Amino acid sequence: NFNSVVAGVKGSLAMGTELFNETLMTAALDEVSTEYGLLAEAASHPDDFSFVTYRLRANARWHDGKPVTPDDVIFSFDVFKKNSPYHGAYYRHVMKAEKSGEREITFTFDGPGNRELPQIVGQLSVLPKHWWEGTDKSGKKRDVTQTTLEPPLGSGPYRLKDFVAGHSIVYENVADYWG
Repeated sequence: NFNSVVAGVKGSLAMGTELFNETLMTAALDEVSTEYGLLAEAASHPDDFSFVTYRLRANARWHDGKPVTPDDVIFSFDVFKKNSPYHGAYYRHVMKAEKSGEREITFTFDGPGNRELPQIVGQLSVLPKHWWEGTDKSGKKRDVTQTTLEPPLGSGPYRLKDFVAGHSIVYENVADYWG
């Protein structure tokens, strides 16, 4: 299965699937509780930590060349929270995600004071809304609630080159990776 939304619920998620899609932020491996911008070039929050706003990088794009948009982020948050028990629990204190600027998304929390929530939201893996709402090669509408062996569209440094289900996976470096 290449659909991370239903990981742990349906099918077995293929190894390395996390290499396909970027997150808003990325962990600093040498600093405790520190993240740096990946898809997001900036993050801001008020002193009371009641919400966080992320601004996407203008050059962040999917492997098909289309830009990563606030709609992609909102779609991702909504489908993960609704369809993944793990993410539903992980994002339980995040009440909504909404577009708040041309390249901005604001996540509103269920109350002030939780300093960890901006970081938790930054770990969101962003999916391509236009791809998931489209059709596959046979013309069948994709369903984000189902497993799939269709090679996914990503925004990360690698993409799926070839695979034999249950046996092997070959990844390739994306030569024109935006990051």
